[in-house]
Amino acid sequence: METNLSSAQLGRVKDVWGEGNLWRDPNVVHWTQLRRVQERLNLLTSGDYNKNRFEYFMEKYLRLPVKRALTLGCGQGDLERGLCGYNFALAHDGFDIAEGAILKASNLAKESHLSNLRYRVADMNTIQLPRYEYDVVFGIGSFHHVAALEHLMIQVSQTLKPGGYLFLDEYIGPNQFQWPDEQLSIINEQIEAMPDRFKMSLSEPRVPKGPMRRHTIEEMIAADPSEAIRSADILPLLYNVFDVIEVKGCGGALLHLLLEHIAGNFAGEDPESVDYLFSLFDAEDRLTAEGKLQHDFAIIIARKKTTAGTWARYCANRVLSFGNSRSDPELPT
Repeated sequence: METNLSSAQLGRVKDVWGEGNLWRDPNVVHWTQLRRVQERLNLLTSGDYNKNRFEYFMEKYLRLPVKRALTLGCGQGDLERGLCGYNFALAHDGFDIAEGAILKASNLAKESHLSNLRYRVADMNTIQLPRYEYDVVFGIGSFHHVAALEHLMIQVSQTLKPGGYLFLDEYIGPNQFQWPDEQLSIINEQIEAMPDRFKMSLSEPRVPKGPMRRHTIEEMIAADPSEAIRSADILPLLYNVFDVIEVKGCGGALLHLLLEHIAGNFAGEDPESVDYLFSLFDAEDRLTAEGKLQHDFAIIIARKKTTAGTWARYCANRVLSFGNSRSDPELPT
């Protein structure tokens, strides 16, 4: 598969996830910005409304602090700064393709006196990672922007220490948002039935949310050439490269599109809006259980496949590193 973007396309990707980041909208327009959706996702992933996916992962699999961690697609560094509150890692690196995001992440880390956080610009399609460097690698909504998934997963596997973990919080739905007809039909039925006051757009004031349609590939490329480029391939490829320990389905096949640009209408404490939001939760759960919808989002916890040969190479690598006077190797370029 062709993985190289033109200079114009690469510039578009950097802008979308840098200074032009659409996820920085001051309004509540995305489904995961809702507190009750976050509590629902907590329940689906940890079994506890009050325990988030990261707390679940740390408590079940890790002994803190880990020595080194890496976030691929770190954006402005929200995850790394948040994990510092748990004393998560002695050193935590973050890579992102957007220079603007990396600059912001670096500045925010300095302002917070978090010297264990370090950031570097990198393209995950071509990244080269050092062997046996990290205890944990995170991908938070980033792997579905990568075309060269095979390359990336091999690099992640090689850079993990034996027994190291890959933690993904990912969109795994249809490539380039090519939603199936049945999914679009279900969503549009819900939009049609929704009271007018709940479907007024917050991105375009006083414009009601209309029927959803499947964007053309050309439209997807124009908006963000990397968006969901091979999202449906993530899980199958993970099973080939890693020992996949847990896959926690997070739904989203209904709520993601249905609540886009109108989520803030369900952010308050109005009993009618709360009840309506919970009815949408029930609808997504029922339709998923019936097989009419699939989980478009998932939490995936995987571990490096470790053999006797892997351990031998790791130990040899550690012995060689003792002869290097530089105890903290530089990040790869």
